[in-house]
Order: sequence, then C-alpha cells, then structure tokens
Amino acid sequence: MFNRTDLRTVLNSYLVRHPAESARLAAVADALDAARSTPDPVPVTCSAVVVDPARRILHASSASVGPRLPGAEPRNEERSPLATALRAVREQTGIHPSDLCLTPQHLRAPIDIAPGPGVNSRAPSAPIADLRFAFYLAHTPSTTTHWQPAADVDPAELWAKVTGLDGQATPLNASALIYNHRGEYLLHLRDMRDDIWAPGCWALLGGSHEPGDHTPQDTIMRELKEEAGIVPQRLEAFLDEEVRDADGLTVPVRIFAALWEGDPARLPLTEGVMLAWFPPAMVTRLRLGGGTLDLVQRHARLAEPA
Repeated sequence: MFNRTDLRTVLNSYLVRHPAESARLAAVADALDAARSTPDPVPVTCSAVVVDPARRILHASSASVGPRLPGAEPRNEERSPLATALRAVREQTGIHPSDLCLTPQHLRAPIDIAPGPGVNSRAPSAPIADLRFAFYLAHTPSTTTHWQPAADVDPAELWAKVTGLDGQATPLNASALIYNHRGEYLLHLRDMRDDIWAPGCWALLGGSHEPGDHTPQDTIMRELKEEAGIVPQRLEAFLDEEVRDADGLTVPVRIFAALWEGDPARLPLTEGVMLAWFPPAMVTRLRLGGGTLDLVQRHARLAEPA
C-alpha cells in the first residue's frame, strides 16, 4: 500500500490533466483527506491498460468475473503504483515487464483513476480507487494472452482515453554520441548516486521524453541544451537500442551522432560532475555506463577513412 501524501500527489496531477473529472473523483479526494490524520497506508488497486499494435486491450481471464484488466492491490515492497500494475500483468497474463514499454502520451502517470468500493464503504481495507497505467508491447509475448477490441473496454471514461493510443512502441529516450573533427568523443561523468542509472560512470548526454517533445530529436535537442547548453553543428540519427528501467520495462532509446567543436570547460553543466573529450583508445580505460564503449567504437569505425 502507499501513503496518503503520495496518492494525493498522483490524484492532484491527474486532475490538472483532467479537470472535468473533479466531480467524478471528489469522493476519492475526500477519502484521501480523511486519511490525513492516520499514518496507515491508504488501500488502492493498480491496473494495467496494455495496448497491442492492433489497438486491442489485454485482459486477464477470471472464472468468477470474466475478462478484466490485470490489476492487484499493492505489496509492501513495491516502490510505486506502476510497479504493482506491472506485477499484476506478469502474474495474471504471463507477460513480463521487459515485453512492455511506456506510452508517450502518459509515460509514468495514470491514464485513468476510478473510484473504488472503499469510497462508499466503512471497511478500512476496501480500496478507495483504482489507478490505471497504460503500456505498449515492446516485444511480441510468447505466452497465450486474451485481447479485446478497444471498443469493448468498460467504463466509457476509460474507453474514450484508450482510443487515443495507437499501440506503436516508439523511442522515448534519446542520447547523443557527441564527436569532433579530431576524432574525440564528449563523455559525461555522472554523479555518484544510487538512485540514478550508471552512477559514477562516464556516459552519453541524454534523457527521457517529456510531454512537450514530439520526436526523439526534440528530446535530445532539449536535453543537450538543458544539461550543458550544447547546440550541435550537425545532428543525425545513428541507431536505436533498448535498455531496461528500474521496473524492468523496456526503454527504446534513439542514439544520435552529434558534431560539436566546443570547449566543455566553458559549458554551464547542470547535471553530473564534468564533461571531457576522449580519443577512442582512452575510452577503453574509463569506467563506462551501459553500452557506451560499443557505441563509441562503432561510430569510430564508421568514421575511419576507407
């Protein structure tokens, strides 16, 4: 279960995006406010709306209630409502988080919040809301699954939101392999923090899709400017790859090759420790994050004269 403050933050953010639903969710807000005086976790359920490329919706079969969205109550060790929804998918349909990815429309925010039976019940363990998260298929699952047309999704409030999802997995993160005409590569020394990817390693600059980004190129141009004030002289897509996030989800990443000739010591670095140029031979001697070495070596080979 999750605490009242975290759930109130999720609800408030949701209502900013869907202000017309304030009346529908008023009882949920009241229940959260009533829980202000108790330190006990607030009961909710967390469900998954998984959309395939044919725009069908994944359902879990149940002999007692028939097909329904995969969903579950949280466990103490789960770090977020989204993690609970992913567990429900794995346990009830056999699809692993690595076969799923986030949607660009909703990212880690719920696509829908529905009042639960707890808003009209005196039972302290009755869920007050169902938090529903949207996912696309990153890979075709090997397990047998039950899919239904989006038009069959109930209730109507959720169906209207699902119709805007096309089921097409797309790169949500972008990184830049920055090089200069001397054949050097600009790498970023990341902070030594346990809550980030590749702490204390040299890696590429880049980041995650944000709602205002329309393409991966928008993402990388924004990230380069925000993180280091870099505007490349030339930018082109190099390749796409996949990584896993902390929840085990697949994260499609577009790697761009970016030509830039500046002095990293003059940059207004806002994240990490430092930026520095390295020739490919020196890169092999660094502590690197992820597939950084392979990317540098692949690009260096392509840049070699024939």
